[in-house]
Amino acid sequence: MTGKIHDQQSAMQRAGLSVVRFLRRMKAPAYPGTPPAWTGGMSMAAVLIFFFILLLHPYDAYLSRTLSSYGPLSGARRLTDIGLSQWYLIPAFAIGVCLIGIDWRNLTQARRLRFGLVYAQATFAFWAIALSGILTNIAKFLIGRARPKFVDTLGANSFSPLEAGYNFASFPSGHSTTMGAVGAVLALWFPRWRVPIILATMFIAFTRIIARAHYPTDVAAGYSIGFLFTIALARFLAGRRSAFLCEEGRFWPILRFRDRIWQRNTDLNKK
Repeated sequence: MTGKIHDQQSAMQRAGLSVVRFLRRMKAPAYPGTPPAWTGGMSMAAVLIFFFILLLHPYDAYLSRTLSSYGPLSGARRLTDIGLSQWYLIPAFAIGVCLIGIDWRNLTQARRLRFGLVYAQATFAFWAIALSGILTNIAKFLIGRARPKFVDTLGANSFSPLEAGYNFASFPSGHSTTMGAVGAVLALWFPRWRVPIILATMFIAFTRIIARAHYPTDVAAGYSIGFLFTIALARFLAGRRSAFLCEEGRFWPILRFRDRIWQRNTDLNKK
């Protein structure tokens, strides 16, 4: 019994120390010479997205009616719940909790590298999806746009700021924010599949229009928030050499431990 209590205390102590080390690293300044988390290109992208939303806004009602009633697309509505954040937050949190309590001192160097990679990326994915979702929910509450189901009664330009609830939480789309964050996370993890990953997550976000849960501008704004926030977070972590590394002139950070694992596997193959 005493041994179990000691093991539980040790696991809790390791978890606490891990959190403290993480917070210290987040508060620390970026390493000299590392690229900034937010770039001029990202600012330009945000401005272009803003003007795109302004140009698209007059067609929200027409596109919402047309796309939601277009027969060949009706089956895509079944894909819309892929954008629910809990599908990603719960596994990422569970993986992080399981790994944070491990006694890493008893692991081989190869396992420490692999577990460290999994833990860092699970933590990154959790916070990328969670924090971008929080930003979107704050924007929803402040803007208070009516859902497309009210388009025939209230119109596409009906707003009720600071009103909580589902009916006035259309802009931006929360599902689309999740898909933007997931698309960026997967694009960082699997750079060779970057384009199809982004297109696939965009399509899943697009299904929110077909399901008549959001207007096209809601989807565009939501996806952009999730995507840009996640890339900025990855670059922020890269500046502190946590989870990612970022070379000068590269927009996409690379995984922090990928180079070490590859080098170690190369050395083992030589033997």
